Amino acid sequence: MRCEISCLCVIIAAIILPSAAKIRATFPFDCIYVRDECPNEHIQFWLYKNISSEPQLLDPLNLIKADFEPRWPLKILIHGFNGNRYASPNLESRSVLLRTQQVHVISVDYSRLAAFPCYYPWAVSNARVVARCLAQLTDNLIERGIYMDKDIHLIGFSLGAQIAGLSANNVNQPLRRITGLDPAGPAFVTYNRSEKLDASDAEFVDVIHTDPFFYSTLDRSGHADFYPNLDKFFQPGCNIVQDGRLRNCNHFRAPLYYAESIASNRGFWSYQCGEWLKFVMQQCREYADMPHTQMGYFVSKNASGSYFLQTEAYAPFAKGPIIDVELNISKPAWFLDEA
Repeated sequence: MRCEISCLCVIIAAIILPSAAKIRATFPFDCIYVRDECPNEHIQFWLYKNISSEPQLLDPLNLIKADFEPRWPLKILIHGFNGNRYASPNLESRSVLLRTQQVHVISVDYSRLAAFPCYYPWAVSNARVVARCLAQLTDNLIERGIYMDKDIHLIGFSLGAQIAGLSANNVNQPLRRITGLDPAGPAFVTYNRSEKLDASDAEFVDVIHTDPFFYSTLDRSGHADFYPNLDKFFQPGCNIVQDGRLRNCNHFRAPLYYAESIASNRGFWSYQCGEWLKFVMQQCREYADMPHTQMGYFVSKNASGSYFLQTEAYAPFAKGPIIDVELNISKPAWFLDEA
């Protein structure tokens, strides 16, 4: 028996990514290889204090305590490739966080360093500088007494998830929590642990994998890794071709699920099943008595291992508490048996 999906994804990425270089040559676009210095004019940090006020552009070296509410936790949102401070996970999570939780939000914007049609590995190279500048910001927030380390939570989508992990290599104070929303797989799948998001990057790392066969990876990246709908190649409600164009619906389900979890009255309840291969081999029964765990914002910090769940095809996506029949999911159609 064999599962060659991860290898296939690497091959596909190797075919697709070089084509981006041809696209780049077609456009009069200034692709920036950023200098390794922080602060950096191409890396911005925007503070959002509430749902109605205008955001404030922060100077990482001149942080003013009066601009913050230290009793409120801080959520730092980090976008992915071809994103900005208005894109995922900001698009889905920022307003619901400010509306329903007593928190402040900082949105990282490095859009000039990771914009299509520039070559994706160029953005990956720049990500290391973004991570260093993010580490400088978090260190200054803690050292100036604006926040305690326990109150800072990094939430990154795709390339942003990898940036959150890379920032852990540069901080003076260990990070308490990182949430990775479908961490980027291309270019990172062959990197060692110190060069991508993993469980050593924070006291607690939770990860949601929604597109493990293309833009992300099946590999565990945290203390608790969640695999919604792993028995299906597409997330429910997704189709790779919509309106005649190639879409990445699977990938963007992760920030959607996470944002819904912040205010959901159902909850994305999941069950443990060892590694993902045990799930594929239908060997989950031995875990049937393990406590069920919520995926997302309210995940238990004691969660550890790989967790599986089903979602609805359309919002609201959460199905609520697990029922026993969901432990008998059929073998995924994408899994290849030896003839």
